[in-house]
Amino acid sequence: MSPSTVPLGYYVWKRIAGLGIEHVFGVPGDFNLTLLDQIYDVPELTWLGTCNELNGAYAADGYARIKGTPAALLTTYGVGELSAMNGVAGAMAEHTGMIHLVGMTSRSIQKNKLLIHHTMYPQMDHAIYIGMSEPVRKTHCFLTDDATMASEIDRVITEGVKSRLPVFIYIPTDVVDVQLDAGRLETPLDTAIKNASASVEQEIVRSTVELIKRASNPVIVADVLTIRHGGRELTRALVDLTQFQTFSTPLSKGIVDETLSQYGGLYNGITSFDGVSDAVHGSDLVLNLGPLLSDSNTGGFTRDIKDEHLVYLGHDICSVGGKKYDGVHFLPVLKQLVEELKKDPSKYGLPRPQKTPQLKPPVLSTLTTGKIEQAYTWQRLGKFLQPNDIVLAESGTAQFGMPDATFPPNTSYITQIFWSSIGFTVGACLGALVAAKEIKSPGRVILIVGEGSLQMTVQEIGSYIRFGFKPVIFVINNNGYSIERAINGPEQKYNDVSMLWDHQKMLEFFGARPETGVKSRSFRCETVEEMEKVLGNEEFERADCIQLCEIVMDQFDYPWRLKRQLDIKNAKLAAEASVKK
Repeated sequence: MSPSTVPLGYYVWKRIAGLGIEHVFGVPGDFNLTLLDQIYDVPELTWLGTCNELNGAYAADGYARIKGTPAALLTTYGVGELSAMNGVAGAMAEHTGMIHLVGMTSRSIQKNKLLIHHTMYPQMDHAIYIGMSEPVRKTHCFLTDDATMASEIDRVITEGVKSRLPVFIYIPTDVVDVQLDAGRLETPLDTAIKNASASVEQEIVRSTVELIKRASNPVIVADVLTIRHGGRELTRALVDLTQFQTFSTPLSKGIVDETLSQYGGLYNGITSFDGVSDAVHGSDLVLNLGPLLSDSNTGGFTRDIKDEHLVYLGHDICSVGGKKYDGVHFLPVLKQLVEELKKDPSKYGLPRPQKTPQLKPPVLSTLTTGKIEQAYTWQRLGKFLQPNDIVLAESGTAQFGMPDATFPPNTSYITQIFWSSIGFTVGACLGALVAAKEIKSPGRVILIVGEGSLQMTVQEIGSYIRFGFKPVIFVINNNGYSIERAINGPEQKYNDVSMLWDHQKMLEFFGARPETGVKSRSFRCETVEEMEKVLGNEEFERADCIQLCEIVMDQFDYPWRLKRQLDIKNAKLAAEASVKK
């Protein structure tokens, strides 16, 4: 006979497991230990401790991007939650979904405002840190009332799943064993996205299909929030149905098969390959799915799509030809749109392949010898990729260079070009590795990170080795913060980092060496010939152990997209300055 009540700790872990989450990231601390004890009573969950809380948040972010569910992060009061906050903010900015559980001081200690460790001054309100997280969360609950604890946990988790934004659950140490109604766990949480008005959804779909019927050169721009909010497969179905020329963005690269004839390339405003922005800006119907209109995702705000030609399907607003529908989420609308077009495609003149020739990316470099250059590197790394690979491109030259590559089918891409916290991908790679194992991904996990960014979060490479993962790590060694050099102070000392690190011994230091039984391979490439030899090596391609390839490039060599976006920014600043004069 099942018990009628269960401890709160067990309850919250079962709710998290019910979302399909299999691993919980974080760092143990004295105020979360009793909660952590109860994770071992939920066999569906596995604890995975990271080297610090910031990396734990990054790992949770990477996990969510690959798994397609929110991730779970556990930290302790004060020092732990605050250390993680930058990583949580990145998940907020880029809609990756995170449930952050914080173990707090007990209710009696809070009531008496004791000067306990992790507080800052006498008579401090112990809930002060809850206010600090307000800008980086969708909602939260502070579990102090036995009568509402279960409903509050359910509410917060549900909102987190629906919004794909971080939520916080604050758990005092003394509530972990509070008994909650076990019967509630028999009813799964309702996390389906529903709009308030079915008639508004139908109006958006009707208006959109009429525009599709009349359009002479329609295109699809599929952006990243389509992926974050569960619309990737619907997007691919729409592309297959319509055969419209389709574009990704820097954040959504890989959303559709880039080898398809209808794939037009990566649209980043005028910071795009030749022909791409003209095709989008010249279209009489742009179906823009899941937009995230940040500077680097729009080519420095050089997107130029007229409202009358735009169907904008966002996560909190939709618009058709300039008519706006506030508070409408695109996911149910996109589902209905695909269903409507499937009923009778010929009614809408579908499929309708693009009349103009396929846009193909130019070959940026024909180098076969000599020093390695940015223009050569990224398209060459693209040729190294295989179907089903997961690729992480770090903030810096990698995130501006990797868009030049053509991805094979079903490539998953992680970059953080909006929040742009350097060092993010090293932690996120751990989460991606965990998620890839859970979903039984057949591809490799490939991390591309600059040596400066690596120094921020390098310790998590030890976790890859500790937990038996075998990523391929490319370290772009260009002597400091090259992206910052491009922005300002190319020869200023503040853009330097330590160049005393020996990357060839790094995997060994973190545990991959003969006496531990962990195999690894490390390479250093200073010339094109050396890089071709490594990338063409069958063992290296097979990635049967953790591998590192250090690629040495000039510190003043920058990707063309970065240079062009900076030129746009500087031109705008100069124009503004002249107006002020």
